Amino acid sequence: MLALTTAILTCGYSYHTQRFHDSYNSLPCYLIRLQTEGSCEALIQGERVQLDAGTLLILPPGSVYSLYIGEPSSSGRMPIASGDYYLLAVGEWLDRWCAQSPKPHVARIDPDDKLLSLWRLVIAEKRRQASQTDALPENSELIDYLLRTLCLYLERAVTESAAPSAPPPFAVLRLKRFIEENATGRFKLEEAAQHAGLSVSRAVHLFKEHVGRTMMDYATEVRLSAAMERMKYTSIPLQQIAETCGFGEYSYFHKVFKQRYGSPPGAFRRRLERRESGTDLL
Repeated sequence: MLALTTAILTCGYSYHTQRFHDSYNSLPCYLIRLQTEGSCEALIQGERVQLDAGTLLILPPGSVYSLYIGEPSSSGRMPIASGDYYLLAVGEWLDRWCAQSPKPHVARIDPDDKLLSLWRLVIAEKRRQASQTDALPENSELIDYLLRTLCLYLERAVTESAAPSAPPPFAVLRLKRFIEENATGRFKLEEAAQHAGLSVSRAVHLFKEHVGRTMMDYATEVRLSAAMERMKYTSIPLQQIAETCGFGEYSYFHKVFKQRYGSPPGAFRRRLERRESGTDLL
């Protein structure tokens, strides 16, 4: 029996700051897309769907799909930024994986660090393969297994998100979602509390109790995560990254980033560039 294979056509991380539209009357391959920043909208099989951070799309070939970023949404908002991980792939293994159990076209998951690290590894290996003139068979095999691992990890994340558990109060979830959607801008604790229908003192207490950190600490984590993605996968200047990720002044971004990662943003980006060029083996 021949081994079931997969092939990634393209994959990466996308960050949009301007209007963007993409459309397929019939997808020629599988599309897997995870919204990680901001929000946008998609038209999937004729149904309009809002994509917020944590929204996962798993669309099989033949799906009708359109993506709208930075355009007026059904809720009347005007998203100005959107970040997502994506991949387009084909293969017998994907066919069997999707046939084994129904996969929701749209799901909400927790995009934890392990999942995102795995997706970044897929992207890095695909880039390495594309840069090599004589790709070795084991490189294709590695990407094949990484894709399978990512798909199984996503499937588990979907299952766990749908499973009944003891979630934090709905008000805390609203606080988290408000912070995730507004952290890269400027917001006040009063605005977050009002969004959740709580007083500021009650919101602060509940959030710390159930999340284990303050709302502003959580906002800083979201901002650092957004900044890290833009540093890794875009050429946006560091000053602009500081401004668009909610840090305001670059000096503050520099201080917070160094405290979290042990090196200033400029040195970190230069190390990424050396690693990408193959001159840094670390």
